[in-house]
Amino acid sequence: MRSRPISERRRLKRTALKKRASLIVKHGRQAQRIPCLVLDDSQHGFKIVGACRLKQGQSVELILDEHTSNTVPCRVMWVGKPGSKQGSEAGLRIKVDQS
Repeated sequence: MRSRPISERRRLKRTALKKRASLIVKHGRQAQRIPCLVLDDSQHGFKIVGACRLKQGQSVELILDEHTSNTVPCRVMWVGKPGSKQGSEAGLRIKVDQS
């Protein structure tokens, strides 16, 4: 059984952005701020480029506006395969507060 193309599987509309942003990535007690570019967004997440060495399942915080300290807590859902067209891209899903 063949699966449908990704474009047909998308349930939510994505909006192209190409907006500068930053990721806060924690390594133990250290936090690193990494510049990235948000390629698109949807109600539940973002596709970014430029953030290398992310791992699927990793928790990160996305800063969309450099002039504020507001962050969006996210989980890395997928990372592009090195050497592929999506090699430096990653998909982030916004974490929803479970309280």
